[in-house]
Amino acid sequence: SGGESGGVRPVYLRCARGTVLWRYPHDALRVVLSFPVSFLENTSLSYLGFRACVKISGPVRVFLEAGGKLRQLYSPSDGKHELTHRCFRSRKHTAALYMEAEDDYSFKNTKVKLQYDLEPNSVKGGTLRVPDEEEDCRPCSMEELAKAYCQSDLVAKGTVTDVEQNPKMDTSELILRVTKILRYIAQEAEGNEIDASLKKSVRVRIPMVCDARHGLGEFVIMAKRRLGDLTLVCAPRLEAWMQIVHEMDNAPCVLHS
Repeated sequence: SGGESGGVRPVYLRCARGTVLWRYPHDALRVVLSFPVSFLENTSLSYLGFRACVKISGPVRVFLEAGGKLRQLYSPSDGKHELTHRCFRSRKHTAALYMEAEDDYSFKNTKVKLQYDLEPNSVKGGTLRVPDEEEDCRPCSMEELAKAYCQSDLVAKGTVTDVEQNPKMDTSELILRVTKILRYIAQEAEGNEIDASLKKSVRVRIPMVCDARHGLGEFVIMAKRRLGDLTLVCAPRLEAWMQIVHEMDNAPCVLHS
């Protein structure tokens, strides 16, 4: 909520994901995202920083503090859809966003909404030298597939019936006709594309730069939930996945096909 008038108000966030609602926005907020210590305690890997993705809506301009400068992350007039995932990486334990109200809405029933999601660098275990889009597009190795299976919110067998492009969100959506759910973790509070009844069709996001196309055959789609949307992690063909299940003897969990 609003708070005292004047200046920049600090907001400290220490969760891996969450939502900030700024009602009656005026002046500015400095939002500090901290990667959760619990994540670091549960991994044997050295810390490589984190990747943050945000969804922003409302009359506000948002900047990322980087190298002593401010890089614009969001503006209502930047031409992108407000459901766009705006992502960036930090090699440190924290990252700071500067949120500046476009006007003084102290006495107007207006709100700004910021959703955020933090995950370790990198989901696929690649190096920091690889650009985000290349990292998201490249095929997963055998070890990465096993890790993705065990950590994904959704793993499903099915055929890709269509690919819908959405240039305003820099994303494509795979339309999957589900034949079997292998793994599904329900969302805590709010609804999602798949509910407890496990629909026969699901939409999974992938960056548009990956130039995804639907082909023949059955795939195993592995996706994680980011900012309320299912996003693709790995998508091996069913035959390749069955071979991995047969051959892999040191997977982080029990694999099924």
